[in-house]
Amino acid sequence: MSEAWAGIVAAATKVLVTKVPGSLDLNRYALDRALRIVEALDKLAMVISRQHPDPLGRVDLARIAALYTCIGLTTSPTPKPRSPAEAAEDAGEIAADQLQPLLPPADLDLVLTILSQYRHAGRKKPDLLEAQLLSDAVALEDLGLIGLWNQTRPFHAAGKTLQQLLKLWKTQHEYGYWETRLRDGFHFPLARQVAAARLERMQQIYDQLAAQARADDIL
Repeated sequence: MSEAWAGIVAAATKVLVTKVPGSLDLNRYALDRALRIVEALDKLAMVISRQHPDPLGRVDLARIAALYTCIGLTTSPTPKPRSPAEAAEDAGEIAADQLQPLLPPADLDLVLTILSQYRHAGRKKPDLLEAQLLSDAVALEDLGLIGLWNQTRPFHAAGKTLQQLLKLWKTQHEYGYWETRLRDGFHFPLARQVAAARLERMQQIYDQLAAQARADDIL
């Protein structure tokens, strides 16, 4: 699989990197995020494999599926909302088309199953450990400084203010949003532990952000 990885990344890059309208620059946001998810998945798998009683299965194929989790993030910072079924169909069709000449049929089928189960993880727990691993790696993108980085993108694109960002953070805590995410959004204890640590550190970051927004650090 290591020999084919470079070709697979090159194929995925064709749909993950697009031109910025009216500019010579390239939009690399989706590729950057996809490769970051792959990195998180690799490191989760490395530690979990030493702790989990069951083999994690084809982690190499979960890495490939991870590349296609960001399909649809290229054309606009605020893409048109799509249902999980529509998103899974788009990503699945693109992955099937690109990977068909690069993977054996059985491996391709498993990649598509991992991707499909991940896309529906919010409604049904994935049966495959590979899909659970992928889901946890993607979920970590919403927490900590990485989560703040991802969240500011649609906020800037929509012309929202810093105060609106701070208000959202406050509201999410008041209604227990993050506590629910920690309880229900992860499949492996390690991923949940990492998520909780990231979330705990973010309170201080947001406090500093609010203080600087008020220019309190000038006094």
